[in-house]
This record gives sequence, C-alpha cells and structure tokens, in this order.
Amino acid sequence: MVKFAQAHHLRFNFFRSSPPVPAMGTVLAMALAFSGALAPKAQAACLTTNVENSCATFDPSSPSPIVQIFTSANLATNKYFQLSMLTNSGTPYTITNLAWSKDGSSFTDFNPISLSLNANGSRSYTDIVNYGSAIGIPLYLRYTLPAGVTPGAVIEGTLIANNNGSNSGGILSDSLNNYQIVNRDSVAVSGGVAAPAPLPILGAAGFFAYSRQLRRRIRY
Repeated sequence: MVKFAQAHHLRFNFFRSSPPVPAMGTVLAMALAFSGALAPKAQAACLTTNVENSCATFDPSSPSPIVQIFTSANLATNKYFQLSMLTNSGTPYTITNLAWSKDGSSFTDFNPISLSLNANGSRSYTDIVNYGSAIGIPLYLRYTLPAGVTPGAVIEGTLIANNNGSNSGGILSDSLNNYQIVNRDSVAVSGGVAAPAPLPILGAAGFFAYSRQLRRRIRY
C-alpha cells in the first residue's frame, strides 16, 4: 500500500512538473522560427529565381545582386569567354561588380568591372578572359543591377565563349571554334513581392518530430 502511494505520488509529481503540451498555433509558430534558420536567404531585391539565374525577376527599388550558372557542354573544351550585356528599356544603366568564378564562392573581376548599357539596345562587352585551359562546368557569372530600372525592362546577360580566342574588335567570333552564346534575362517588376518559400523539409520534419517526442514523453 505504501509502495503504491509512493508510486502514485511520483506519477502525480511528474505530471505536475512536466511542461504543458504546446498548443497547435504555438507549434506552428515555433516550426516557422525553427526552419527559418535553415532556409536559404533570398537576395534583397530578387523576387523569383531558377536553377540558372538567382534573379529572374527583381524589384528595381533597390540594387539587385545576381549570380548565374552556366553548364553548357561546350564549356568542357572552350578556353576563352566574355560577358556581354544589353537592355531593351530605352534608358541607359550601369551594371557593376562584374565577376566570374569556377566554384561559385571565389570570384575574379572582369575587366572592366562595370558596363554601361546603351539606351539604343546595343551590346556592351567585357574584355576576353583567357582561362588557359578548358573552362569546364559549371561557370558562374556575377553582377549587380542598379536601382531605378524601368518596370518591365529586361536586362540581358550573355556568356560568349570559344576555344581558340579568335575575335573581331575584342568580340569573340564563331569561326568553327566551338563557339557558344548563352543568354540569361532578368526582368524588373515594380512593387513585386516574392512568394514565401515553403518550409524546408528538414526544418518542418525535424521540428514536428521533436514535438511528437515531447508529447510522448509527457503522456507516458
């Protein structure tokens, strides 16, 4: 009888000292906070992305940093490349922080590091980069779009490459040399708001697994 009373007393104390089960609203709020630390941080002015372009659409109210990735098979043999840019907006813009990378983290500046885009839609070009050997894949290009781009305007970044460096006036040419040209467009969207990303699988699953364990521990 004494043992039963002691056991009953211990069980009563366990329930009394155990933390309350979080309400569902609290659980959801905590899940959002838990997963937020794991979610990738979006660029400040970029609204939508895809696997090749971190800023497919952007809010022109502030500068928009962009990273683009190129995986064309021709890069496996090409040794020379350059970046070309243009806009259809009818307004001139200056694109800054032009750089390239093989690993996506350590970038080398293009020369020049900025390009002035003409209002008439003609192309502007960086100098040609001689990589010294086959470029391989992937190749990353980075630049920053300015604030104030006209809503609806397209800023086009273009990778041009070949395998022997042949060029005309500093522009790589396509004389049977594995020439390639690949475009990436970014469109200005005034007042656009990026849709919130879904909970990362690890964040949501990890938190709710923890929640289930907490409930189970309190129940038994």
